[in-house]
Amino acid sequence: MNEVKAVLFDMDGLIFDTEGLYKACWQYAAEEQGLVLTDEDYQSFIGVQDVECERRITVKFGEALDLERFCQVRDNMFNAEQGKGIPFKPGFSKLFAHSKQKGLKCALVTSSPLKKAKHHFAGTDYFSQFDVVVTAEDVKNGKPAPDCYLMACAQLDIGPANCLVLEDSNNGMRSGLEAGCQAIMIPDLLIPAAEVERRATSICTSLADVKFYL
Repeated sequence: MNEVKAVLFDMDGLIFDTEGLYKACWQYAAEEQGLVLTDEDYQSFIGVQDVECERRITVKFGEALDLERFCQVRDNMFNAEQGKGIPFKPGFSKLFAHSKQKGLKCALVTSSPLKKAKHHFAGTDYFSQFDVVVTAEDVKNGKPAPDCYLMACAQLDIGPANCLVLEDSNNGMRSGLEAGCQAIMIPDLLIPAAEVERRATSICTSLADVKFYL
């Protein structure tokens, strides 16, 4: 394992316990139109930008789907729940502090838009402590393409081999690995795909375990 000089954090499902809520919102918005979005359907969306997920459900449901209404219902439900506060995943605060204490650079690399990222971190000072932030607006090709992690490495001025990606999704892991980074998966709703598990630096059960790789 190469020396780690930077830690690149995914956001949803890794830092914040949001994936279960997202799934409920997407499925409710489909059900409201008499459509069924299965758990398997949603699992394929994890780590992927919303615009691509919306394209996929448009293909799946065709003319039966009112996409504008779907997005409105989904977003209204999420915003109502988000207003109650989104919890951090166990181990994030200590791992972030440990990374900073070791003098490592930290980047936030998310498929979510900047506005959503800032909203998630509102009321804390974590967002301002990231050395680099890459969001959905910054890259043409989202995860599993490597673009977002390559951009983060370039902005940090640290080679990918010395950057450790932390992800909860297979698509995110593929993105980091294709960028040439080291990558650890901390699964949330998904189990590691066989090829991801084979290529991963490690599979951890909690963010608390990551400190042993820094």
